[in-house]
Amino acid sequence: MAKLTTLDAVRMHRADADAIVAAGELVDLRFVSGDSLSLRAAKLFCLLVQEAGVAVADQVQHRVPYSVINDTFHRSRDELAEAVMELHSTVVSVQLMSRRGRPYIKSGPILSDVEREPDDLDDAEIRFEFSPAMRRVIADSTHWAAVSRRAVMAFESRYSLRLYLWLSLRANLRKTSEDIALDDLRDLLGLSGDTLSRWQDMRRFVLDRALAEINHVAGFHAAYQPLKQGRRVTGVRLAWSLKDHAELVKAQRELDRPRIGRKARRAGLVEAIAQERRRLAESLARALGPDRTNPDQMIRDKPDQKRPRPQGDPDA
Repeated sequence: MAKLTTLDAVRMHRADADAIVAAGELVDLRFVSGDSLSLRAAKLFCLLVQEAGVAVADQVQHRVPYSVINDTFHRSRDELAEAVMELHSTVVSVQLMSRRGRPYIKSGPILSDVEREPDDLDDAEIRFEFSPAMRRVIADSTHWAAVSRRAVMAFESRYSLRLYLWLSLRANLRKTSEDIALDDLRDLLGLSGDTLSRWQDMRRFVLDRALAEINHVAGFHAAYQPLKQGRRVTGVRLAWSLKDHAELVKAQRELDRPRIGRKARRAGLVEAIAQERRRLAESLARALGPDRTNPDQMIRDKPDQKRPRPQGDPDA
């Protein structure tokens, strides 16, 4: 039985509006400058791959209205234009295998050609072509993952998005962990030079935050364990497991909720706030007398009075 290619997977998932098929080779891209894409450019790249559909590896000009992208992207046209130009100017490299079985590195921009109509047109569109390097990678790819468009759009950190894509490629495999050297992990996340060079800073500001986001909205759990030589951290063991049905439903419900308040919900603050509200209401009810033991009764006794919303509620 022939191995399912990435293009086969694109055809298989094209009816699913929430599915973006990501080629494994694109997830493992390395950036010539050493940095990775900004968060909005990385999200836009995922959206353009999905919009191109089964023609993603063809040498054709793709056309997408601004309005279609902004239904999900929710950015100003100026910000969208900046993200498009970032994809047009960012050079990436990927390791490939020639038809004679010889390995080689192919480099090029993500988008090789871009046309943008004036922003003041109601039906303005972006026309673009993926570079030969991108098309070759996708055409030859047999390593892929179908990721959630809504999850991709929900991430608040570029590190979270890159790690989510990397883990998504492995979440359904038999193995449930992988060791990765610290330098390779930095390359994967796009951490260059002296950026967060101390392990403590990288752990606190990148890994812990990224995994908190991933575990909140992804279809799998993820965790890590530092690997040491002596007292020095030299790598991490990344581990993952699929969520059960109840956990999947919880993640989907979170994606259905407004972005406002998501960080607080992720930190568990909403539950703490709700408990404190109930405690204060019950305390006040007891102070008002034995007939007021139900906190809701304080509101029902005055039909014209609306229940007050506590100041600072993260969902407000």
